[in-house]
Amino acid sequence: MTGLWRLLEQAARWARRATPLLALLATMALCLPARGEAAAPAAGPGGAAGAPAPPGPRPLPPIPGAGKVTVVAISGTIDLGLSPFLERVVAAQGEGDLLVLDISTLGGRIDAALAIRDALLRARVRTVCWVNPRAISAGALISLACDVIAVAPGATLGAATPVQIGEGGEMKPVAEKVVSYMRKEMRATAEAKGRRGDIAEAMVDADVEVPGLDEKGKLLTLDGAQALAWGVAEVQAGSEADLFGALGRPQPAEIIRPRPSFAEELARFLSDPTLSGVLMTLGMLGILLELYAPGHGISLAVGLSCLALFFFGHHVVKLAGWEELALFAVGAILIAVEILVPGHIVPGVAGAACVASALLLSLLDLERVPVDVAWHAGWLPRALASVCGSLAATAALAVGAARIAPRTRFGRRFVLDAAIRGVAVGGPPEGSAAPASLVDRLGTAATDLRPSGKVALDGRRVEALSELGYVEAGARVRVIRAEGGRVIVRAAARGADEERGA
Repeated sequence: MTGLWRLLEQAARWARRATPLLALLATMALCLPARGEAAAPAAGPGGAAGAPAPPGPRPLPPIPGAGKVTVVAISGTIDLGLSPFLERVVAAQGEGDLLVLDISTLGGRIDAALAIRDALLRARVRTVCWVNPRAISAGALISLACDVIAVAPGATLGAATPVQIGEGGEMKPVAEKVVSYMRKEMRATAEAKGRRGDIAEAMVDADVEVPGLDEKGKLLTLDGAQALAWGVAEVQAGSEADLFGALGRPQPAEIIRPRPSFAEELARFLSDPTLSGVLMTLGMLGILLELYAPGHGISLAVGLSCLALFFFGHHVVKLAGWEELALFAVGAILIAVEILVPGHIVPGVAGAACVASALLLSLLDLERVPVDVAWHAGWLPRALASVCGSLAATAALAVGAARIAPRTRFGRRFVLDAAIRGVAVGGPPEGSAAPASLVDRLGTAATDLRPSGKVALDGRRVEALSELGYVEAGARVRVIRAEGGRVIVRAAARGADEERGA
């Protein structure tokens, strides 16, 4: 019995000594993965455990080994003058040709980039975008529309969220509707060429997350290595020779390098917003002055020339079509009817609305950019401000010219005298003079003064010219001065003027 007790005590001592060792072995067993179970992956580039690995460069699509090769350099701002040039170049390519866009831009107008994007997606030719060294904002959209993207060392691609320029030149964020619109355009463009849509969306919207590449809250901009690793770009090239080598095509014996035509360069200049406003103002002012004092045609020629330049520039850049031209012509005719046959009001109001609408539509591309997007992006308000500012400036200048020109030697020669020669018929012979005693007298317009006609003074009808434009028949007038056998009159105000002439 004593021996059994000693044996139990010895077993208990061995158990107490072995407990820490058993606990350690159990902990190690729990940490080991089960049979056939893979170890947990390490954190990926994005910092999250289990993030997918980059897929690597995309395989090259078939590159034509023959056919002509065209290289177009795209640098600076993407503007409305660039889109018609690239549309023409793309349309001139055929199957089996190769078109290379050597791009270096920080962005520009979205409507111009959308026009280029549409042309590239419709192209029959194999297109290559060589990001050399950057394609930011609108440039990223153009790049994604190409079949192949090649990156130069140090290249950057992305940051395509739209912004608007505020007062003082600072950039401000746009409304969510505009961001949503551009996000869909970027995704659709990328997927049309077999690229990942979420990566394209992350270039526009900071709320889009790409696991392993970009985290939420940061706008995506890829460098050249990332563009290759994540299947956005296909090849890398530091020179033009390297580019053709990477495409698996020998250096072409002849490379076509087109340049914008004179008309495209002129349209690029004329579609500048500041110059467009000046052309609108001068064009409408010239027409109004001709209607006010017809006969010499100088102001009409200047006005029509300015408007022709305005519509030509915006027609070439695909903003103003024949519909806008017809709408403007109808508006000008209605305004002319109101000026020549006043008193109806409706033709004048309808004409002004037609003219303003034609000018406004000529500043916007509503075929590619919806009206609500154009409004929230600030393009429609800016266009409205430009047109309204031009109309206001035209009205102010017209009133100033009507008041000041007749009092100057130049104005009397080219406005008043020309109006008399062009309108008045059967006046007194050259050299005859209206009596000086008629000056400051009150009379009545015997006919409409537009600006010339006849007035009744002291029981006789005298040839007269209105100093300030149209005067309706029967209205009271006061003689300002006598010139060349005619009197210059002004509509008489009630009260002081009548007492003075009594």
